[in-house]
Amino acid sequence: MTDPIVKTVTVACDPDHAFDVFVNRTTSWWPLGLHAVSAGQGKAALAVTIEPHVGGAVYETMFDGSRSDWGKVLEFEAGRKFAMTWHPGNTADAPTRVDVEFEGLDDGTTRVTLTHSGWEIWGDDADTRRGSYDGGWDRVLGTCYAGAFAE
Repeated sequence: MTDPIVKTVTVACDPDHAFDVFVNRTTSWWPLGLHAVSAGQGKAALAVTIEPHVGGAVYETMFDGSRSDWGKVLEFEAGRKFAMTWHPGNTADAPTRVDVEFEGLDDGTTRVTLTHSGWEIWGDDADTRRGSYDGGWDRVLGTCYAGAFAE
């Protein structure tokens, strides 16, 4: 079994705002020129959309305006938890899973914990795929998302 990736950041706001930025303002902080299907074609994506309800789509609007599905929303509890299947650039029949939890802390900040699991779906490629996402989530969550809250 391949261990899940777990990344945690603390942001200077309440859980409702942290959740809103993650889910509803993804395009404002996601590295569209680096971590997107479009980026693999040498051009930045235009947007990332998360439809805010269970069963909603998670997708990229590519540089040419076309859509590339990344996953489906599995859990949606505003200000608390969000989960989705995850398969950007791959078919939907072999997704991993991304869970994001938002925990308010006593000092008024929010701990955001991202867990990316389900690597077994990739069989012999599980460790390799996990390895590439491990560093990717450091940048996406730890630098880009956390940076959206910098003053």
